[in-house]
Amino acid sequence: MIEHKVVILGAMGAGKSTLVRAVAGGTVIDTDVLNTDASSSKLVTTVAMDYADVSLPNGDRLRLYGTPGQERFSFIWPVLLQGARGVVILADASSPDVAQEMERYLLALREHAGTVPAVIGVSKFDLVPDVDLDACLLQAQKTAGRPLPLVPFDARSEDAVMLLMDVLMGEVEAAALVGAHD
Repeated sequence: MIEHKVVILGAMGAGKSTLVRAVAGGTVIDTDVLNTDASSSKLVTTVAMDYADVSLPNGDRLRLYGTPGQERFSFIWPVLLQGARGVVILADASSPDVAQEMERYLLALREHAGTVPAVIGVSKFDLVPDVDLDACLLQAQKTAGRPLPLVPFDARSEDAVMLLMDVLMGEVEAAALVGAHD
């Protein structure tokens, strides 16, 4: 049995909690509290993490950790990234500068998770279909120091979330194959 620890990073409101719930079928341990950040209209926000433990059909385990998105909780990001086998960085397409918004999470990836396989999910793409995905890809490669797959998706759609996770697991499997030949 293999345990896959996957960490989800991204801004408040990007869909981290929704993604964790979609993968886990709703069974999640969360630390949501009333939102006190006046810059967001969200009613509640995550202050420590969302956690889900999912049994996969092949007997493996998927352990999902959704991080808090607010900068004031960034101290927990390195702790959650320790031992990660995969990382999802969520970017909110409705953000005024979605490419720039990703930078702090890409820096956390580079600094605390090195070459751990990662994928970028651009959420709320259905609301802003003309978002500049090329700018997102360029920002990601520049900041992370490596190319990363980018998947526009809707965090409320189980099919879209599963596609995003399939892309990430493909990256994890590819990294394992490369590592086996080193």
